[in-house]
Amino acid sequence: MMTTTPSKDWHGVAVAKLTSVLGPARGSAALEEALRATGLTHITSADELHRFAQALVHAGGFAGAVGGLLSVHAVMHGASRSESR
Repeated sequence: MMTTTPSKDWHGVAVAKLTSVLGPARGSAALEEALRATGLTHITSADELHRFAQALVHAGGFAGAVGGLLSVHAVMHGASRSESR
C-alpha cells in the first residue's frame, strides 16, 4: 500500500530561507532572479526546488550559499539530482 506524504510548501521553504539569510529586499530580488532563470513562477515540487537552488548556486555569493542549503534540502526530500548542471 502506498502512503501519501502531506504536500509541502516548497516555495515557502525557498522564500523563508532567502529572507532569513539575505533579508526581505535582497531575498525577494534573489527569488525573482532565480525564478526567471529557471522559467518557474512558483516552486511546487522537490525537483523544482532543486532546479531553483542550482540557479542560486550559479548566482554565487550569499544567494549561492542559500542555494546550496536548498539543494541539500530538496535532495533529502526526494529531488532527482539529474538537473544539477
